[in-house]
Amino acid sequence: MGVVYATMKISAITLTLSTVLLMFPRLLLAQQIDPDLRGVWKLNVEKSDFGGGPKPKMGQVNWTEHGWVFAIVTGDGQLYADGIVIDRGCTMIGVPSDYSCAVKVITPRHVQLTLKQGSTVRRVGDIELLDKNTTRATHHVTPGDGAPSVEKTIWQRESE
Repeated sequence: MGVVYATMKISAITLTLSTVLLMFPRLLLAQQIDPDLRGVWKLNVEKSDFGGGPKPKMGQVNWTEHGWVFAIVTGDGQLYADGIVIDRGCTMIGVPSDYSCAVKVITPRHVQLTLKQGSTVRRVGDIELLDKNTTRATHHVTPGDGAPSVEKTIWQRESE
């Protein structure tokens, strides 16, 4: 009986290990951002909703395999830019030092970005590739002062 039990136990372990190894490439693939997100995207101000806040004059984002750079020209003509590097986790560039970020790949075409100031979540953004030339970003914003809001922006691929 001990030999049969040991054989059954080894078989169960082998089956479990085989299943995990077969699923591993799918798990890796699920964690990859769709390469179609890469490129330069322009903000479609007219199709976007800024949650009651002022509309920018224009916006642009450039996605690469290493992260992205974001820039807008505000309604009063000021330039704002920041960047996020995703090679080793999430590193923000161009923001105060008490800000941090986390990037989660929900699906290859859906990326979730969480921005914190200290321990307070300031922004959770869901960025989705709708088609080859359109992305939608839905940001739940909690400012340090003022009421929380939701921004829904549409970004279109720069013509090549």
